[in-house]
This record gives sequence, C-alpha cells and structure tokens, in this order.
Amino acid sequence: MTVNLADGYAHECAIRDTYARRLEDFRPQERLVRTELTFQEVGLRADMKTVDADNVLRVWEFKIQADYNGLGQVLTYLAMERKSSPGRQVRAVLAAFEFADSIIETNETLNLGIEMITLPPMLRRAGSVPSQVVNADNIPFIPLATEPAE
Repeated sequence: MTVNLADGYAHECAIRDTYARRLEDFRPQERLVRTELTFQEVGLRADMKTVDADNVLRVWEFKIQADYNGLGQVLTYLAMERKSSPGRQVRAVLAAFEFADSIIETNETLNLGIEMITLPPMLRRAGSVPSQVVNADNIPFIPLATEPAE
C-alpha cells in the first residue's frame, strides 16, 4: 500500500482513534474527554482532549512526523482551550512517531512546556504508515550490471 504522507490527515485520524481507544493502556491516569474538539470561534479542531486525575486538561495534536506546523497547531489549541477554560490548568501534547530536532529545541529553549509524546511503533499499523519513510530523492542510482566486453 502506498501512503501519501503529505496528505496524512486520514492516517493521523486513524492513529489518534486507536490511541484514544487504548488511552488507559498508554496513560492510565487520564480519561478521554473527546476527539475532534472544535473551537467554534476560530473554526479549528484539536485532535483530542483528555483530563487527568489532578483535573488537568490536555489538548492533543497527532502527527506522523512533527514539524513547525504541528508545533503551531498545538500552541493555538492550547491558547484556545485556556481561553475557554479560565481557571483550569491546561497543557498541550504533541504526539508523533518522529520529531524535528528544531521543534524539540524550540520547546526546551522557550520553555513552552509542550509534552512531546513519541507514539508506540505498533500504532503505525493503525494508520497504515510504513515503519520507515523513504525519500525517493535520496535513493542512490545503481547501474544495471553489464556483461564484460569480449
């Protein structure tokens, strides 16, 4: 099966849904509030919302490979949820199989406090995501073997 990771929305949803169904296995102190949390005032949707035993809300963004877009999305969701839940402690979670080094560094340097969760490899099957993404531009050219000249 060919997976177009540029259009990974359906794959991310399948991964999110599987994670949500098994949330108790992955994060036993949290409970699912809902998936596809819509912020009406801006027309955006966070992938998932959970609450833990200390009543801390978490807004989640799922990515196959987390980059600047995922970082921007989860920060926006965090702001929207904090605005709609005054007085509540709210945290952001970015969940992915891989993270760009630059966003990990950004999170740490700016002290953003975003939880960066590396998804279990077995969830790749849920989203039909190959275990290794091959960049066709980096595949070396190997010439066909030729018969020695006589």
